Amino acid sequence: VPHGINEDIFKPVLQDSSFTSFRNKILGEKASQIDFVLLFNSRNIRRKQIPDTILAYKHFIDQLPEDKAKRCAFVLHTQPVDENGTDLHAVVEYFCSDEKYNIIFSENPLNPNEMNYLYNMADATILLTSNEGWGLSLTESLLTGTCIIANVTGGMQDQMRFTDKKGKWID
Repeated sequence: VPHGINEDIFKPVLQDSSFTSFRNKILGEKASQIDFVLLFNSRNIRRKQIPDTILAYKHFIDQLPEDKAKRCAFVLHTQPVDENGTDLHAVVEYFCSDEKYNIIFSENPLNPNEMNYLYNMADATILLTSNEGWGLSLTESLLTGTCIIANVTGGMQDQMRFTDKKGKWID
């Protein structure tokens, strides 16, 4: 795997009691009610397009029946406010103030084992950056067996493996 990521750190895990405890810590009191977790893991800087990602999540949730919408969560592992980015609390308040959106900020540093758990508890990792050379969080996510959602820019498109009709990678 490119970028020298340690496959002994980022890998699928068993959902044992320590995994469940971590999941409960991140998702809080609603953890047992959440069936789908979307993850964003990157810096809060403008080119990461986090407000656009929050809006995309809102549109996704708005298309679901209310009972299913309430069983989804969007975990943003980033600083909610950064001078190089956006006030994400304000974005969430503006677009997603209703409780049904379940937007959760995970802003404290996590050790490698906890990061692995974070990727493992997600159903998909999303990165819609406007300019990205690779997308490290996407690679780490793939190593855990978690799907990725990205736009076609930089090295992210290589991780999505676009193929032609004959199954060959598109250069």
